[in-house]
Amino acid sequence: MNAIEFRKVTKKFGGFTANRDLSFTVKKGSIHGLIGENGAGKSTAMKVLFGIHPADSGEILIEDRVVRITNPVHAMRMGIGMVHQHFMLAGPETVLDNIILGHEPGRVFVGRARAEAELRAIAKTYGLDFDRWDRPVSELSVGEQQRVEILKLLYQKSKVLILDEPTAVLTPQEVKDLFGNLVRLKEEGKTIILISHKLKEVLGYCDEITVIRRGETVGSRKASETDDSELARMMVGRDVSFTYQGERKVFANMSDAKPVVRVSRLSITSTTEPLREVSFELKPGEILGVAGVQGNGQSTLLRALSHPSLHAKNWSGEYLLNGRDQSGSDPIVLRNAGVGLVPEDRLSEGLLLNQDMTENFLLGQHEDPRYSKGGFLLRTKARAVTESKIKEFDIRPPYPTVWTGRMSGGNQQKLVIARALDPGPSVLYVAHPTRGVDVGAIEKIHDAIVQERNRGKAILLFSSELDELMDLCDRMLVFYNGGIRAEFARPDFDPWAIGRVMGGGDR
Repeated sequence: MNAIEFRKVTKKFGGFTANRDLSFTVKKGSIHGLIGENGAGKSTAMKVLFGIHPADSGEILIEDRVVRITNPVHAMRMGIGMVHQHFMLAGPETVLDNIILGHEPGRVFVGRARAEAELRAIAKTYGLDFDRWDRPVSELSVGEQQRVEILKLLYQKSKVLILDEPTAVLTPQEVKDLFGNLVRLKEEGKTIILISHKLKEVLGYCDEITVIRRGETVGSRKASETDDSELARMMVGRDVSFTYQGERKVFANMSDAKPVVRVSRLSITSTTEPLREVSFELKPGEILGVAGVQGNGQSTLLRALSHPSLHAKNWSGEYLLNGRDQSGSDPIVLRNAGVGLVPEDRLSEGLLLNQDMTENFLLGQHEDPRYSKGGFLLRTKARAVTESKIKEFDIRPPYPTVWTGRMSGGNQQKLVIARALDPGPSVLYVAHPTRGVDVGAIEKIHDAIVQERNRGKAILLFSSELDELMDLCDRMLVFYNGGIRAEFARPDFDPWAIGRVMGGGDR
């Protein structure tokens, strides 16, 4: 029996068609992968299924019966639950209240004790327990917040679980734990729809995979009968290389080059992720990678280098940029000194979701003489440059007036990357550049980063993807417990050796 079936479903937003005659089936009791380029229409299709957007035409069937889903409450009553790419949680409220919201036991008084007892039983079954159910969600890690979202669906007794890019911000151990739970849910008869850009994950855990390109169904494949090359070709319409194939310029006398960034014995205390006497140099014409399991100091280092004034009271050590001390500087000073930034969290640190692409491209550049004259913004010029970047990075929808909050996560990321590379900074701090980005766009972003390196730019690259670091970097620093535990040069890159150090072992 099919749990879900789409029959020629079309969804339009004004003149833009997000889904066109979309048709595919999801078997009951299976894990079904939904893949495609950024902006292909995957999330839109699932939002139609979850009742957020009404379909303009076509039919949706649940267990072989045609249904009309009018809103998310209606979808939940039909047994459909969804964990969005960007979690829908109330930060100040507790774990317990976030889970039972909208499904509170008791008509007059909220039966929290009864709800907590039921949740403890569910959490114990799936290994998703919390030490305190009264903790505010804002105090939880990203992995813990995702557990809250999954517990919500289990508490609501969802039969179909939709997960949109569930592993985009998880550590390797959290990814392993998540898929262990998904396999268990499948064995108990639940149906799971997994939206992902990570082909290894869908091939490793899905039973069947449907590919969407530009809003239309390309086809479906059994995971056991396909591979990453075929899926990538179906996604983007061409062969895709999974490693960087471009030129890497060789710079003579690199050892004698003067460092652009010099950090000496940098320590930052009074934070959940402290730094302990970190020292390194970053030279022009190199990509220096920062590896490590999440929570070992990398995030604090990035914030310290890109926004030193945040840590001024807890700072010790030296941070020189082109020989000048930047301890305590704010981001505008650093940008004027030639620093470009791709932040860790594009939503909270990189974008204004209720503004269009042009306004977001101007962020931090309002006083740039290319876009400003006599205190007035040259909006026509800014829009023209934005349009050129949209074309260069294939950002979708390709309209500079589209609000960034209505774009897919991968297209938001491409906009942030395009802005960071304009107007060609001398130093780039880049965090997780391909998070939530499809395989075709990964090629473009990797090429853009290496070309900046070939032009003599100094790049500090933070990534949770070890393959990405090994593919792009000239050197790599491995962090553990707030400090640099080892350094690797490109000829010595070994995933097993680096992985040992990431776990606290010796090189």
